[in-house]
Amino acid sequence: YIDNQRRTDIAVQHTAEHLFSGIALKDYNLNNVGFRMGEEVSTVDLDSDSISDETIAELIEKINNAIVKGAKVLGTTIMKHEIETVTGLRKKISPKINSDYIRLVKIEGYDLCACAGFHVGDIKDIRIFKLLSHERIKGKYTRFTFIAGDRALKDYDKKSEIIKSLNHKFCCRDNEIEEKIENYKKEHEDLKKSYVKLLQSYASVLKEEILKNALEVNSHKLALYSGDKDLINELKKLFAGDKVTFAGFYDDSVLVASEDINCSLLIKEILKTEINGKGGGGPKQGNIKGISNKDVIVESFKNIAK
Repeated sequence: YIDNQRRTDIAVQHTAEHLFSGIALKDYNLNNVGFRMGEEVSTVDLDSDSISDETIAELIEKINNAIVKGAKVLGTTIMKHEIETVTGLRKKISPKINSDYIRLVKIEGYDLCACAGFHVGDIKDIRIFKLLSHERIKGKYTRFTFIAGDRALKDYDKKSEIIKSLNHKFCCRDNEIEEKIENYKKEHEDLKKSYVKLLQSYASVLKEEILKNALEVNSHKLALYSGDKDLINELKKLFAGDKVTFAGFYDDSVLVASEDINCSLLIKEILKTEINGKGGGGPKQGNIKGISNKDVIVESFKNIAK
């Protein structure tokens, strides 16, 4: 069984790479030093890490203009010893090739190289080339990630739907989305700062109440509290300057912090009793998962504080 749709997709992506590499070399003297074709995207590495955004935009425009104009993609097979007579090859033939025959693929006016892969008959069949991203790699190359043909068209459709969804969510036009998101981010940051201030104020008041109910054993104090993770972390900070052991319960975890006793020893003592618990830590702080019984913490603390 031959999956013709997949075969065509491979031919489109592969031919797009030939066109990209051919124009990059012919117009910008940039060599393809690496190519990977994946099931979702393909990448080409060019031998420079200082390609300007203007050059990249120009390169992509040239590729798509070439696709619109079209050019035949021709394949021919020659004897290996004849390769020396061929001019205009984008890449030298690898000495590792043992075959007596070499297949050459030519895009008229753009590229010529040895290749045994699938290709379309005319670059018009690529239909569209879309650059997804580019990044510097290995300190001397630029990696381009691209899609072409149906992959690119589906990507445009998907992103168009995302834009429509954002239009709806922010009640705005396409050109207003970035401004709306920036405003939303600012509002979010402002709310976050307000939330942190309120949390800190609440934790400060709450700390005094928790201390009133703290357990004391041989001048060692244990303060316990159950709440959400953010509040537990704020309380931990407040107790850090006191000679108090703090055990904060949130979700299925317990945060243990102390400037008084060794938290590592306390956690080991707790885990002796609570076999379903898991955790560890250092002398001043640790975490345990799977503990919800405060009595276990209290009894373990009593044993350590004796």
